[in-house]
Amino acid sequence: MPAIAQGAKIIASSADRTYLDMKYTPQTPLGLSWAGFIDVRTAYAWDPATLYDGIDDSSILGVEAPIWSETIAHLSDIERMAFPRLPAIAEIAWSPEDRRSYDDFSRRLGAQAPRWSALGVNYYRAPEILWER
Repeated sequence: MPAIAQGAKIIASSADRTYLDMKYTPQTPLGLSWAGFIDVRTAYAWDPATLYDGIDDSSILGVEAPIWSETIAHLSDIERMAFPRLPAIAEIAWSPEDRRSYDDFSRRLGAQAPRWSALGVNYYRAPEILWER
């Protein structure tokens, strides 16, 4: 009998949505591409409850966003790979599907640019986001 049927819980970690060590695009210099390219929309546009057959919200403990470091040498590289995708994945993990909107999220994400810049965060200025100055 599958573990879920026996009441086991999972942590959703889809490589093609949440792996922060994947490249944003074929042109981004850092990262890997074996699971595909993960731009901000891809990191945001999924629902953990529909990811696997037979698993619903009650079976999911949370969402994991791993970052493997074989291609990452510096803290600034980690920041670049995590931001802005990590906020997208966090919203997916914490917000019910019916309360999520990519358009609203991308507007709020773009508003973070002045804060991240002031803090010295080395974030990727994803071209699909309208970044505030």
